[in-house]
Amino acid sequence: MLFILTGDIRSGKTTWLEARVRELEATGVPVRGVLAPGVWRDGKKVGIENVLLPSHERVLLATPVNWGQSPINRCADSLGWDFDANALARVNAHLTELAATSGDMRPGLLVIDEIGPLELRRGEGLTAALELLDAGPTPAWPHVLVVVRATLAEDARTRFAQSWRSVELLSPDESGVRWLHEALL
Repeated sequence: MLFILTGDIRSGKTTWLEARVRELEATGVPVRGVLAPGVWRDGKKVGIENVLLPSHERVLLATPVNWGQSPINRCADSLGWDFDANALARVNAHLTELAATSGDMRPGLLVIDEIGPLELRRGEGLTAALELLDAGPTPAWPHVLVVVRATLAEDARTRFAQSWRSVELLSPDESGVRWLHEALL
């Protein structure tokens, strides 16, 4: 099953997902993929990290655009973030490696946090994540949880519906926890 975790910007999607990842890992469910927590300083979001699962390696993916400077080795995004090209390459390589070695993996959950306008509208960013999602379920990840903001949820559902037998929209709340636990535990 493909779970699309959706909600407004800053509605707690990644925080909710981080808690689910900890719960699942504690029960022995393999969790692979990528989390995208914000980097906060003095109450202000100053970056976006990617946490590569299962190793928990951290990669600084994006920082706020400094409109007075031209980005160096970065992919400027119209949403106000500079995405580091080397970081994107690292995350895409991680996802590609997961796909290449999936035949040797115990079934678990693949997590993709998050698919946004860069991926769904431009075909850029986490392109390896799009390839994994377009391919549908595998023995290594019969279930995938992808984070998509509310304004893009129907676009994501439409894009991935043909590859997945079942697509379920989740909210970052207790009903979402129940759906996920029923599928995985």
